[in-house]
Amino acid sequence: MNRIRQVVASLCLFSLAQVAAAHPTSIGYLYDSQGNIVRTGYGGCVRTAEWTTANALTECDAITPSAAAAPAAPVAPAAQPTPKAAPTAKVEPSIIKIDLSADESFESGKAELSADAKTKLSALAKQLNGLNYDRVVITGHADRTGPAAGNQQLSERRANAAHNYLVSEGVPSSKLMSSGKGSSQPTTQPSACAKLKSKKLSACLAPDRRVEIRVTGTRSK
Repeated sequence: MNRIRQVVASLCLFSLAQVAAAHPTSIGYLYDSQGNIVRTGYGGCVRTAEWTTANALTECDAITPSAAAAPAAPVAPAAQPTPKAAPTAKVEPSIIKIDLSADESFESGKAELSADAKTKLSALAKQLNGLNYDRVVITGHADRTGPAAGNQQLSERRANAAHNYLVSEGVPSSKLMSSGKGSSQPTTQPSACAKLKSKKLSACLAPDRRVEIRVTGTRSK
C-alpha cells in the first residue's frame, strides 16, 4: 500500500512539474490536467487568487510584466498664465506760467519792457536752460482804451518785446510762439472802471495791459 502511495505522489509531482515547465510564470492562472489554461465560455483565462500584473501572460492579458513594471510617464505641469504688466502711469506734461503785469512791464500805450519785466524774463530763460520743453507761448494784451485796431497792434508789439528778449537770453526762437489778442481778453470787468477818467482809468485798467507766457511739456533733463 505504501508503495502505491509513493507511485501516486510521484505521478502528481511529475504532472505539476510538467505544468510548471510549460508555464514557468503561470501561478496566477488555473490549469487543467493537460497543463492548458482553463478558459471561460468567452475565451478568457481563469485567474487564481495569486494573479498579479507581475505574473500576467500576454496570451491572457494585455498587461505584461515589463509594461507593468515601467514607471508612469511624468505629467507635464499645466502652463501658468503670464502675468500682465502693470499699466504705465501716463505722465502729463507740466506747465510753467509767467505773467508780466502792468506794474512791472508796460505803461499805457507802450510796449517797452521795464527793468522788473527783464529781470523776470532772465530768470525764466535760466530755468528753461535746465529743462526739455515743447514750446513757449507768448500772448500780448492791451486795455480797452483806444481803437480796437490800435490795441491789436499794441498787444502784438508787447508779445514781440518779450519774445526778442528771451531770444537774447539764449532761448531758441524756434520754440517761441508769439501773438497778440488786442483788448479782446481783459481781466477787469466791463463795469469796473466805467466812471473813471485819465490817470485813474489807466490805473484801473492796468491788469489788462499784460503779457502771458506759458511753457508747455516741461520735463527735467
